[in-house]
Amino acid sequence: MNRSTLFRAAVAAAGVSLLAACGGNASADGEEKKPSSSSAGSTPSAADAFTVTHVGGPTAVLEIAGQCILIDPTFDTPKKYKSGMSKTKGPAFGPEKLGKIDAVLLSHDQHDDNLDGKGREVLKDIPVVFSTPGAHKRLGDHITPMKSWEERELKSSGSTIKVTAVPALHGPDGVDRGADGEVTGFVLSGKGVPTTYVSGDNASVKVAKQVGDRIKKDIGAIDTAILFAGAARTPAILDNAPLTLTSKNAALVAKDLNPRKVVPIHTDSWDIYSEDIKSLVNAFKEQGVDDKLVDLEPAGEKKNLS
Repeated sequence: MNRSTLFRAAVAAAGVSLLAACGGNASADGEEKKPSSSSAGSTPSAADAFTVTHVGGPTAVLEIAGQCILIDPTFDTPKKYKSGMSKTKGPAFGPEKLGKIDAVLLSHDQHDDNLDGKGREVLKDIPVVFSTPGAHKRLGDHITPMKSWEERELKSSGSTIKVTAVPALHGPDGVDRGADGEVTGFVLSGKGVPTTYVSGDNASVKVAKQVGDRIKKDIGAIDTAILFAGAARTPAILDNAPLTLTSKNAALVAKDLNPRKVVPIHTDSWDIYSEDIKSLVNAFKEQGVDDKLVDLEPAGEKKNLS
């Protein structure tokens, strides 16, 4: 069996494991729902699972407190978009391998690299989608709009996850990009829930520090940080300034927030990223925090965060 065949087999296995793990129903209105037939046989250990599966770009599946959460769905094959950006690599697996997803954390909807064509189709089949007020206006009532520091509860028969929208700045400090730059991050917390920060397309160390300081004060220490890096750039916006965390700034955020684990995403599969995972690893080594990094290779393989 050659390397290519082995890789495809590993991806297929990851898809099957997701299908088995991601069960249950959830609601954002506080109403507890009974588990679906697909999750009726879940074992107690499934509720304790804390895993991440990187699909590609900013897209990942987080299994936490018995629920499965999809981050920024992008499932198109490689193509060029009307916006001018290009997708250079397809997802590790397609939407049919997702299994039961309880909710989506959508940092924003305006840009193809965070929500592409097939990603938009995926949203239609998921009961809860948290995003920005602008996304609610553009995508409709299926989106639950959240302003910064607004809270919602994501409930299932086995757990309650508090979802807090947190600030994110899609560009350099001091810049207001208006509606095009409206993005949000999220924090997941609750009883039995590892406090998890999802940065979204935030480029600011200052903003991340403010989020971290408030979370530590109001909730407690951050267990895991999912950082969007890649130093996304485009000549048409802010003279090619980084629109997401540079590798160095991601390392500085990790050093300041001091989470137990850091999950780096948003560094591959699109031509707008100016820095890759190698530069990020080097930056983390320089700051002495590389031991926190979760190795997501190969894409599509479930990684344990416990």
